[in-house]
Amino acid sequence: MAGLAAHAAVSPATLHRRFQAQLGTTPPAWLTGERLAPACRLIELGEARFETVARRSGLGTAANLRALMRRETGAHAAGVPAPLRPGERPARRRCGAVGPAARRAADTRRP
Repeated sequence: MAGLAAHAAVSPATLHRRFQAQLGTTPPAWLTGERLAPACRLIELGEARFETVARRSGLGTAANLRALMRRETGAHAAGVPAPLRPGERPARRRCGAVGPAARRAADTRRP
């Protein structure tokens, strides 16, 4: 995150405070969500190789992708929905909402 802070011409602490104030999350959590969302989309579109999905979405390895999916969405490799058929559009986010904001929203809906 030091590189991102330098690019924004602020200190890492200032970057963290601004992210928290504006987005309600930390820079690393935001970045994870930004990388996990396209990974989920690739899976929904039929890419079955987790290694390819992880590489294309910036998550590195299939193991990292699986761990982040489990942590952020509660889904795991065996629970990932089947790919969409040609022309099919998901009725809702099938890979689950990602990121801390989505988890907080889900927590407020629980009894």
